[in-house]
Amino acid sequence: MPRRELKYPAQVEQWLIDWGQKLHEPYEMILIGSGALLWHAARKDINTPLPENSMDVDLITHDEKIAELGYDAHIGSPFEKEHGWHINLMPEYALNGFPLDWRDRCVKKVYGQLTVVVPSAEDLLVPKLIRGEPRDIAHAQWTRSLGLC
Repeated sequence: MPRRELKYPAQVEQWLIDWGQKLHEPYEMILIGSGALLWHAARKDINTPLPENSMDVDLITHDEKIAELGYDAHIGSPFEKEHGWHINLMPEYALNGFPLDWRDRCVKKVYGQLTVVVPSAEDLLVPKLIRGEPRDIAHAQWTRSLGLC
């Protein structure tokens, strides 16, 4: 059973720093889901944990090297054993749930050789609120209570 230990913004930030240091060429990925909400909190130096832990970080990439790192951090991997959460590689069509113009509002940050593209917190909430699961609603309330959107 996957662990559910992803709850602090700093966990996502440290993971991205670590991956950025491992890379020797420029690569890019799109970060979505609760991990992306945590990223937005981290960039504002907010340390408030998610109200309900997550078990993974969702990312989309066209770069083989990033995909390899993601595969090495799957459910049950040594990465999950160390961190308490895993990487979930998502298909491009996962972006279909976002507003068509989400790229106009996204934020980019570079970690070493890794460029991370993150939809705005408001855009990240769109698919969560459509799903309407209790955890998604709690994450939306957390996001709003912290002033992230």
